[in-house]
Amino acid sequence: MRLAATHAAALAALVATGCATAEARREAPRRPDLVPVARAMVAIDQLAARGGDEIKEERRQRTLAVDRSPQDPVARFLAVWAQPRGEDRWGGFRQLAREHPEGALGQIGMASVYLEWKVLDQADGAVARALAAEPDSWLVLLFRAAIAERRDRCDLAVRDDRAVLAADPANPEAHLGLARCARRQGDAATAREEARATLAAAPAHLGALALLAELAEEAGDEAAATALWSDLVAASPRDRSARLRLARQHRAAGRPDLAAGELRAAVALKEDAETLALLADAARAANDPRAELDAAERLSALNPSPGEWRRLAEMRLGAGDVEGADRAIRRALAGDPREPAGNALLGRIRLHRGETQEAVEALRIAGEPARAELAALERRLNLERLSRPDVGRLQRAVQVAVDRTFRARAASVPSLSGALKVRVTVSPAGEATLVEVLEDTLHDADVRACAYWNLRDAAYPQNRPGRFTFGFSFARR
Repeated sequence: MRLAATHAAALAALVATGCATAEARREAPRRPDLVPVARAMVAIDQLAARGGDEIKEERRQRTLAVDRSPQDPVARFLAVWAQPRGEDRWGGFRQLAREHPEGALGQIGMASVYLEWKVLDQADGAVARALAAEPDSWLVLLFRAAIAERRDRCDLAVRDDRAVLAADPANPEAHLGLARCARRQGDAATAREEARATLAAAPAHLGALALLAELAEEAGDEAAATALWSDLVAASPRDRSARLRLARQHRAAGRPDLAAGELRAAVALKEDAETLALLADAARAANDPRAELDAAERLSALNPSPGEWRRLAEMRLGAGDVEGADRAIRRALAGDPREPAGNALLGRIRLHRGETQEAVEALRIAGEPARAELAALERRLNLERLSRPDVGRLQRAVQVAVDRTFRARAASVPSLSGALKVRVTVSPAGEATLVEVLEDTLHDADVRACAYWNLRDAAYPQNRPGRFTFGFSFARR
């Protein structure tokens, strides 16, 4: 609050200074040299994007410049340009436009704010007023180009950016505008060339570095992309999005420790569930269980979305924490119990817990995401869609499938023996509406799942509803 008040007071002082001197200006206006103005605007924008003490000092120096030259509209314009984004900044530009209607700078500033606010019609009006005041001001064309680009009219944007470069061949923002339009039009070579021209005029320009990094990613040049994102992070350590992109590059390149470092820095800037999930995943890959657990615990405290709970469940399952994975996936499915991806993961978790019967159910609910896993599990359990004309023959068919499953299990558990008794409630349509395990002394999840699902899926004689009990006994051979 104190910082906001300081900025507001600074702007008020600028406005007051302008009001006191407005009456003293009656001489013919002198047009400023726009090249240093344009460069100062870029430099201020870069400092503001980086944050920290440098932009604070820049604001102080710009305010002092107004104190030294209170009648200079350029000093006023750049002092307001350096202020934090918001309505006070717009007010400063509006006051400048009122006091200097013969110049374009106040309207240019207002157009920039309207662009930030995404109110393009108002931006159009400010640009028109600026050109009416100074028809030869090429600086206005930068903002008209930006408006055209927002409207997906790159033909108009390119026209204005080229007009700017005719007056100022090294203008970094015009080169970057051409780069963005070239990329949008599928001309990656020109986009790279224009972005590099931006860097030549404004080294470490954040927008140009980001554009070149994205172009490198699109071209599959992962080494160049990593280097460019690293340059951007070095130039702007508080750029959270750049750190996340760099972390992704490190993770894809098999450097989870470096990815975790960038993700920790991103979490320090802003803690959110998605980044904590990524950090936990990277920490696990880097074999750092303490960091993984810390990230997972912090994630759990943030009430993640279902997708984030699912990711947490995946991480915990991968780390061998089956119980933790089960708790997380249940949270993921709380709002939508039949969500496909969540049920596919639930099926895998249930298999890890030895709950074969329940795993089949979850994988069936999952559908396409679990199609291959379900097919493999059904083969393992000898599941079939059985149909027989009477219950006795159906009992024998299920017995064959259950015996095959028992023999496969007995090969790894020689002492396996016992019995199963299952009761099925059948509807008049010949469908099983309820399957109950009445007795299980075998205590083998695969054999029980085989009996359960074969009886659950079977087609029973129609128009013969009732309850039928099926018994299976198993002994070592």
